[in-house]
Amino acid sequence: MKNLQMIIAIVVSIISAQGVVAQDELAENDGWEFMDYEYELQEYTEIEIVELPMTIQDAAAKDFENLRIYKAYISKDNTYKIILKGKDNYTKVVFASANGEWIKPDDKS
Repeated sequence: MKNLQMIIAIVVSIISAQGVVAQDELAENDGWEFMDYEYELQEYTEIEIVELPMTIQDAAAKDFENLRIYKAYISKDNTYKIILKGKDNYTKVVFASANGEWIKPDDKS
């Protein structure tokens, strides 16, 4: 009878420990930054890459020379969301103003 109680206690301990480990894994962000800023929350409409202002195309070519513009979007307030892609399928999302300046997560202008 003592063996049965011991087995039950071990099983309950194992199940409880797995729940704690799973919660810890969910709490980690795996290196992703949480970008909670207004430009990410806006609605964007997809546009052709050639519709991007040349200032943005030039800035992307200069600042992200190993990446190419994969998709482009525009919002109602003329901010742009640009998806850049590398040869190894690395993807980066950046935001830009109409005059070609990059919008950083802490920018509120």
